[in-house]
Parts: sequence; C-alpha cells; structure tokens
Amino acid sequence: MKDKKVLTIQDYSSFGQCSLSVALPIISAMGIETVSLPIALLSTHTSGFEGYTHVDLKDNVVPAAKHFKSLELDFDFIYLGYLGSSSTAKAVEEVCDLFPDAQLIVDPAMAEDGKFYDGITKDFAQSVASLCQKSYIALPNLSEACLLSDITYEPIQTKDSILKICQRLVGNGIKRFVITGIRTKTGMCLAYCDGNKVDLIDTKAVEGNFLGSGDVFASTLTGALANDLDLPKSLDLAVKYTQKTVELTSQDKSHWYGLKFEKTIPYLIELLNIAKKCHPESNQRIY
Repeated sequence: MKDKKVLTIQDYSSFGQCSLSVALPIISAMGIETVSLPIALLSTHTSGFEGYTHVDLKDNVVPAAKHFKSLELDFDFIYLGYLGSSSTAKAVEEVCDLFPDAQLIVDPAMAEDGKFYDGITKDFAQSVASLCQKSYIALPNLSEACLLSDITYEPIQTKDSILKICQRLVGNGIKRFVITGIRTKTGMCLAYCDGNKVDLIDTKAVEGNFLGSGDVFASTLTGALANDLDLPKSLDLAVKYTQKTVELTSQDKSHWYGLKFEKTIPYLIELLNIAKKCHPESNQRIY
C-alpha cells in the first residue's frame, strides 16, 4: 500500500505555534509524510507581536512545485493555510493545477471578529473564494464564512442564521465546508455542510481567545483524512483533539500566543488509533 503524502502551503512563523509550525508536526505525528512549501518566513506570527520580520517567498512557490513535479512526486492532499495576498493565491492555484489528483483542503485564513486581517484585500478574498470552490473541503471560521457569503457578521448566531450562511456558501459554489468558531446563545458549535445537508456539532466553550486553534483543527482534520478516515470520523477526531488542546492551554494564562499542542500529541495518537478501529459516538444534531 502506497504511503500517503500531504503538501501544505502557508507561511512559516518561527515563533507562535501557528501555520507550518503546527501543520508539519501534527500531520507527521499522524504517520503522514508531510511536504511543506512556505509562502513567507516570519520571525513570529502577526497577532500581538510588534517588530516581526517578514521575507516573501511567493516567487519560489511555483518553481518549487515544478521541481516536485519533475521528481514525479504525487500528493494525496494539498492543504492550504494563510496565503496573505492575491498574487500568492494565484501562484498557489497554479501549483494545485500541477497536481490535479490531489484533494484540496482550504483554510481561508483572512479574518477574525468580522474583519479582514491587516493587509487583506477584497481581491485576495475573491482569490480565496475561487480556491474554496475547487476544494474537497473548506474550513472557514465564522468571520470568513460571512465574508465569503456576503452576509453581515453577527457574533451570536441562531440556527436559522447559520443555515442561511451555509445556503449562501453553497450557492456561491462552495459545496463542502466546516464553519468553525460559531457562538450561539447556548454555547459553541461547528457547522458541517455537504451539499444540501447541514450538521451542527456541539463543541465545548472555553473562555478566551486561542490563537492557532484553527491551524490545529485544520491540520488534524487533514491528517485524519490522509489516514483514510471518512469525514465524520475525521471531524470527530479534530474536534476532540482541538478541544483537549484548548483546555490544556487555558490553564496557562502566560501562553497567549498559540496552543500547547506538543503536550497533547500522545492524546492525538490515541484518538487516531481508536478511530481506525471503531466508529466514534455521534455528537451531531442534523437539521
């Protein structure tokens, strides 16, 4: 049986537990050969740090991918994280065209709290929307889902408002996706949409803003899918691992800049081994 390979394209922030510094160890720990292609090199991530360094590597993205192609490398999945600019997104789209058999997983990292990150433009959002339309699955947070669906962001959602966002995304050509970080009057949930079917998945609410939680979730989901788990199993595993890591991190108030995922890797391996052997208990509410 051929070993699976994942190509992940996003920035590399040396300090801060996000992007490639999360994706590479998590997916690798799940037994999947992981090839990283950085679009930029930063000394830290950009949330809460000042004076960070930044080296743009987008001009290397396509040549590096063509080199991979010349080596006859094949990828089962391409996982995209933060890309930062429309020109980078277009280069990445060219990379995806070089490997048409790879299933595309897109984390459209561009917004939080209803607003674009600094430096993000509407042109970039359109480029990301195009990648999401081509994806096997897209993983927007609530802010990104609202921007991609042209719906005004509201911090508290109802069942009807969540369904409206999902319907708009499907109408915009994004057929399969998970919306993370949805807060309702009763707690937190994810919305998983596959065509016309929407599942709401309850998650535990932990007070605080946990930077990098989306990266941990997306990396874990990618690793689970690459281990031949179906989407429900992969979602269950990613939710449980991310929640466990958030809960652990919340106990250390000085650790504000990322998730302490290194401490919970043994739990991740345990979850993966269980998922391979049996079906997890369902925690989904189907509407």
